[in-house]
Amino acid sequence: MIFFEALQALLSLDISFFIGIAIDNIFWIFAFYALIFYFMDGKRTIYFFLLLVVMMFAFLDFESITLIGWSAASFLLIYYITKLAVLAWAENSPSLKNKLVLISEIQFIGLLIIYTFFMK
Repeated sequence: MIFFEALQALLSLDISFFIGIAIDNIFWIFAFYALIFYFMDGKRTIYFFLLLVVMMFAFLDFESITLIGWSAASFLLIYYITKLAVLAWAENSPSLKNKLVLISEIQFIGLLIIYTFFMK
């Protein structure tokens, strides 16, 4: 329940909660930040890093609440095939080209909902 714990710590201004997480996971913080820096060409890295952290926290809680493992092989197969198609379509559209991260997240959430309720 890390997302809800983080939300509660944020609302109660408990900075020690976030410091504890940062110190305990210092390698992963730098690794994910370097990954974001590489993929986003150094532009708006803090925004995309925080977006990644929030999404990871939310999906960890989603998995523990619903008992749905989204890392199943059939889900990943469909996920990567549709990811290639959706991002190729978005890259060729001039109005969507600068919103690839948002489109990628929407594609993931949509596919997760479809897979969870209609394919499993």
